[in-house]
Order: sequence, then structure tokens, then C-alpha cells
Amino acid sequence: MVSTPVCVRVRMYQVGFGDCLLISVEYDEPLADGRAERHILIDYGTSHSPRQGFVRGRMADVAALIEQHTHGVLDVLAVTHRHRDHLRGFEVAAGAEIMRRLAPKVVLRSWTEDPALAADAGGPAGGAALAAAPAAPALGDGHVGPASLRFARLLGAAQEHAGALAGLAAHDRLVAAAAEEQLKNAEAVALLDELSADRRGRYLYAGADAGLADLVPGLVTTVLGPPTPDQEPDVTRQAEDDGEYWLTALDASLALSTAVAASESGQTTADEVPVGPGPVRWLIDNLTAQRTHSLLRLVRNLDDALNNTSLLLLFEIGGLSLLFPGDAQIENWQHTLKRFAKEPALRARLAGIDLYKVGHHGSRNATPRTLWALWKDRPDGTPRLTTLMSTRRGVHGKAVDTAVPQDNLVSALKEVSTLYSSDDDAHADAAYLEVEAEVAKGGPFRFVPPPGR
Repeated sequence: MVSTPVCVRVRMYQVGFGDCLLISVEYDEPLADGRAERHILIDYGTSHSPRQGFVRGRMADVAALIEQHTHGVLDVLAVTHRHRDHLRGFEVAAGAEIMRRLAPKVVLRSWTEDPALAADAGGPAGGAALAAAPAAPALGDGHVGPASLRFARLLGAAQEHAGALAGLAAHDRLVAAAAEEQLKNAEAVALLDELSADRRGRYLYAGADAGLADLVPGLVTTVLGPPTPDQEPDVTRQAEDDGEYWLTALDASLALSTAVAASESGQTTADEVPVGPGPVRWLIDNLTAQRTHSLLRLVRNLDDALNNTSLLLLFEIGGLSLLFPGDAQIENWQHTLKRFAKEPALRARLAGIDLYKVGHHGSRNATPRTLWALWKDRPDGTPRLTTLMSTRRGVHGKAVDTAVPQDNLVSALKEVSTLYSSDDDAHADAAYLEVEAEVAKGGPFRFVPPPGR
């Protein structure tokens, strides 16, 4: 007898500012291995613990819950990108031990994480060194070619420089704090490389085959992103930069700034120079502020670049569809949005999704207005969309237009969906939020109250 998927369950774990979600597919009959379920974990990270008064999302505790909910077997691990709020849990000893026990059969990662790209992809190399570096073999039908290899190497170099800046708190605390968010999380990446060994790792770009059909019967996986620079040159650019290939400038500027900061360490800081009030003090303060502003902008550009390497995954099983975009921002999304005119079927599939994991914790440029407009115009009778947002207020952005999550986005999502946020006071005592849907009915997802309620 052929086993048929009957239920899809999604759990969003309380990790504070970060992502950690488990998709469980349940079948009416045991599969060939005797299990009647399959489990996909998407990310396992945090950068800031939950707000005071909330259940504390310690990563070891979260891993223990994942082990319980998967009954000790994890079929697929997907790590959307290398930011700490998506993978930091892998460097926590107790959590790492559980992840090894879970032994995911397949590990999905962005193409930028493929060790085959180049041995020096993560090293601090300048432009000349990059030009002289031996090219790694192109991967996958030319989608990962020279432009992509250069992009990956520059990302690695920029992260090395950001790491150096993060260690210079005495030099500039604002810059150091921002740069710390971009650290390479070497221990976490090392564990992911270990879990990806023996051909378990699959490094994906837009249009690639995730190869999950046999592992999770009935599941259709569409990799919408990230596009590589050879597929979509604009993915390496910031929209406001008018086509400037900014990443090269970022790498060079961070290298210079790091060198300057290092040379200043141990010297008298500007605040200790006894110049007193007056024009000299004004000049020193303004030069310092200008340098801080420039460095912050560069580091935040790196943040955007890493977000645009996020996996953007569409899962379809029976009559249900689920969209998980990591932290993909508009430059990543554009590759998909541009296809709508010639591919109305893709447009219709995204218009009719049943569950959306809110991109980038509710930031302003991670949920395209084009998508929201599709959801707003869904035909009557379409099951109501469910949205899940893992976030924490007060961590990033203080101004109205930069705060995460964005209040106007939250309001817009509530207009077209039933929104569940890990940061809502109503869920303060919950270690995870859970929704489920019957495959045969095709949605909608319904909220499952936490145990004990």
C-alpha cells in the first residue's frame, strides 16, 4: 500500500530574535523505514534571547524539544544562510550534540556555502589577490560561474574584516556591535560541514533540484532563491546604489578601516585628547561621527548581502503549500517576481499559498508588496493564509521606518492572513507555537494550543 500524507504540522520555536521551525509531514501508513512521518528543520539560531517575561529560548532546550518532536530522527535540515540568528545554535555544545544524534539525512544550504567553491573563499583577500586566485570549477550548468565565485570570495573576505572590527569595541562600540552580527560563526559552520559530509549536503540556487522527493514522499520542493550572480546580476547590488557593484568597495573599505582601527589600538583615543571645548573638539567629534556612519553603512550592506544568499523554498504537498524565504530581501526576490509575466502558473501558486514564514523577522524589505497584493486579491472561498513571524521587538532599528518588526507590515499581514508572532504577549509562556492542516482539505492551518492550555 502507498503511504499518503494526511497532515502537515509546523512548529515555530521560541528563540527570541532568530528562526527555528520544524515542518512535520504525517502519513496514513508507515513508510518503507517503518516510520509514518518525515521532519524538516529550517534554521536553528538566535542573536537575542526572548523579551523579559517570555519563556527563555535556550538553544539546548530548543534542541531537546526538536529531538522529542522528531522522535529522534531528522530527515532534512535546511539552513537558509550564515547569519548567527539562523545558525548560532549549532555552536552550542549541548545543542550540537543533539543535532549529531538527529543525524539529518540531507542538509540544504545556499550555494555560497559549498566548500567546492574555492579553498580561499573565506579568507581575507584583496581585489588583486582575488583576481589572481585559481578559479574553482563551475557548479551546475554554468549558474555558478566566474561572477558567482568572485561574489562568494568577496563575502568571505568582508566577513573576515567585519570580524576584526567586532573585536575593536574600544575603537567604536556602535561599529563593533553591528559588525558582531556578521561574524562567520566558525564553530557552527564547522558542525554544518560535518553534518553535510558524505554527500549529504546540497548547495542550492534558484531552479536547483533539492532532491527531497524520495526522502519525503508527496513533497514537491521548488527552490526560488537565492539566484547566483550569474543568474541574476542584480542580486549583488543594493537597490539604492543605482547599479554600483558595491561589494568590491565594501571589501576594500572594511580592509582599510580594520587596518586603521588596528593601528589606533593602544593609542590615546579621541575622547582622551585634552583639547577642551571649541572648534578643534567640534572637528574631532564630527570626523569620528562621519567615520562611524560610513563603517556602519558598510557593515549593514554586508548584512543585506548575506540576507540575499538566503534559501527561498516553496514546499507543496497535496493541496497545501508553504513558503519559507529565510531573510531574503528584494534583490533575492526579484528573480522570482520577474518571472510572473511569463509564468502565470508560478504567480498563481504563490498567490494561493497556505502558510508564509514572514521574511527577515518582519523587516520592511523582505516581504514584497507584489506578494502581499496577490494575497489581498485571493478569490473568495480560498482558505485563509496563515503567517508565522519569529522576532523580538527592540533588537534592530529604533526609528519608525527601520524598526523590526515593522508595524505597517504587521498590520498589512493581519489584513490578509492570520498572523502568529513569537513576540506576542499572548504566547509569552509558550516554548513553541504550532499550527496544523489536513492535506486532503488543502487548508487552512489551525492553531494548536500549547500543552497544558
